[in-house]
Amino acid sequence: MAPNSTCPSEPLTLIGISSVLIDTNVWSELSKPRPDQSVNDFISHHFEDAWLSALVLGEVRYGIARLTDAARRERLVIWFDDLTFRLEERTLNFDASAAQAYAHVKARLAAAGTLIAELDMLIAAQAIAADMPLVTRNLSDMGRTGATIINPWQP
Repeated sequence: MAPNSTCPSEPLTLIGISSVLIDTNVWSELSKPRPDQSVNDFISHHFEDAWLSALVLGEVRYGIARLTDAARRERLVIWFDDLTFRLEERTLNFDASAAQAYAHVKARLAAAGTLIAELDMLIAAQAIAADMPLVTRNLSDMGRTGATIINPWQP
């Protein structure tokens, strides 16, 4: 699979992928009252292959905590609590291998003068270290990290 690829139509295991790391923008899309159908379909078909980054967990929790609409905040807390419970055994922590990958990603991007957001480099490094494609819409930034990208908005 190319570094910046569209969403595979076949089962992931048929193309040699057993797990995928889901970026913040995908989980955020799924929290909407009417999520994009392609994204919803991708996660529905591949939920058992999906992993949650501990960094994404923090980023989503931060976004929810900042909401001023109490009813919306409470709805999202319930939704995300359920999601994190379901993914408890598939939550990827940031480890020494990811730290090494992060150092390489950041050094390469810095040398090219194309640094991206720190958290994006950390999440991409997790995907690289775990040898998992990163499922994201953020092709412009994540595509430069060297991580294999799946864009679920492009069926």
